[in-house]
Amino acid sequence: MAYTGHSEMHHQEHTAVDLLGVDHVALAVADVGAMTAFLCDGLGLRELARTGEGVRIGAGPRAAHLVLRSADRPREPAALARIVLRVGDLQQAVAALPRGTEVAEEAPDLVTFEAPEGLGMGLALVAGGGIDYDLDHVVLRVADPEETRVALAELGCVPRGEALHVADKHIELEELPAFGERPLLDHIALRVGSRETLAAQARRRDLQLTESLAPDILTVVLPGPEQIRIAFLEPQAAPQG
Repeated sequence: MAYTGHSEMHHQEHTAVDLLGVDHVALAVADVGAMTAFLCDGLGLRELARTGEGVRIGAGPRAAHLVLRSADRPREPAALARIVLRVGDLQQAVAALPRGTEVAEEAPDLVTFEAPEGLGMGLALVAGGGIDYDLDHVVLRVADPEETRVALAELGCVPRGEALHVADKHIELEELPAFGERPLLDHIALRVGSRETLAAQARRRDLQLTESLAPDILTVVLPGPEQIRIAFLEPQAAPQG
């Protein structure tokens, strides 16, 4: 769906919500070991910690990371189209993928492939430094991209072109109903300057608040049948790598 000025207007109407960055993307997977091996052996990621919340995997303490939570059986990709990581040398990164990985070239600077359990992934060429295998963007499939776009803008994401930006990362939306009862995506966690301000904004916009994943985390459910959860945590609540 083409971007319209409507979403940008909504974002300009409120500037109180200050999003500081993407903290992590949490997945519910049936085989945490297999997923960890794929991500660490072929994608330049490493295991950062194991906690009661799951296994944290990332490119380092300053990079956004993945949290792998154990599920009792395989989940459906559903609204999660793919997670795209950034690299400085795309050809080298593709060559390092596990043998047998089928890669599709979506653009000169983007390739996509499938990880275990149907997890869609991609590698994006990002020049000018940065951390290899840091998160670049997440692509979500939703029934009503404009409704989701407006909700994300109201929560502090910055509409720019087709994407919604959070610091140097972004979320892309595809118009495709793909919800399921057991989604692979557990939540996307964003760092926010003030949870109280975020909560007040969510209530003003009639967005659904849910019980926290932890006492210091606020969770908002985006509108639409996908029931995508966005968690907000202040920097002191963010886990350290």
